[in-house]
Amino acid sequence: MTGRRHMYLALICALCLKVIHAVRVGNVMMQSEFYQTQLPSAEFAFQFDDDEIFNVDFDNKEVRWRLPQFGKLSSFDAAGALQNRAVMAQNLQISMKRSNNTAAKPVTPIIHVFTEEPVVLNEPNKLICFVKEIFPPVIKMTWLKNNEPVTVGISVTDYYFASDLTYYKFLYLATIPEEGDVYTCSVEHAGLPTNPTNKFWFPEAPSHLSETSENVVCGLGLAVGIIGIVAGIFLIFKGLRANNQNRGH
Repeated sequence: MTGRRHMYLALICALCLKVIHAVRVGNVMMQSEFYQTQLPSAEFAFQFDDDEIFNVDFDNKEVRWRLPQFGKLSSFDAAGALQNRAVMAQNLQISMKRSNNTAAKPVTPIIHVFTEEPVVLNEPNKLICFVKEIFPPVIKMTWLKNNEPVTVGISVTDYYFASDLTYYKFLYLATIPEEGDVYTCSVEHAGLPTNPTNKFWFPEAPSHLSETSENVVCGLGLAVGIIGIVAGIFLIFKGLRANNQNRGH
């Protein structure tokens, strides 16, 4: 329990230091970072309008650009992020002592599963597990296919900072959906009432009318249109006839 409390306090300390930079006036360039006692122990990133520009790999002490083109247009020294991490580690220890290890309440994350492209059975696609409102940023996300763990074709993002002081994250799975398959995004987090919490996805191709059905529908539409035209002509002639009779009187 003590480790969990420290974990929450670390995140609060980091957010208090950096959230003041996020003043929304048109476009927003935002620096987000946190330090905590559980893994991942720290993160440092820059975002532009909720899209990540880069993050710092603390293990290798290097900058990882979200797109390689970004690194050609700008630069950032990873040493600055390392210095910030050291300062946050000190601030965390001070805050823990002053607050008597008071824990922050975890937020219940929201899980969504969808595909990158419209579903076509037996054609390559990418499944996306999107989890938002993550607080604290410690979460386990895994893929299952037909109740079996999947380890191939998986990629995951870092934690992206949201304006409501929580985080969100994506877990991807490159796969070929087939009829009868069951995909599961399994999520574990301190804020969930049940761990793990599973979100299921079933491959369902968009339904298409058969050629015979399409012909029937087109025929019915044409018939209704003809009936409408005939009824309209009948009403017009009826109106003209009534008008002529009124004039004769």
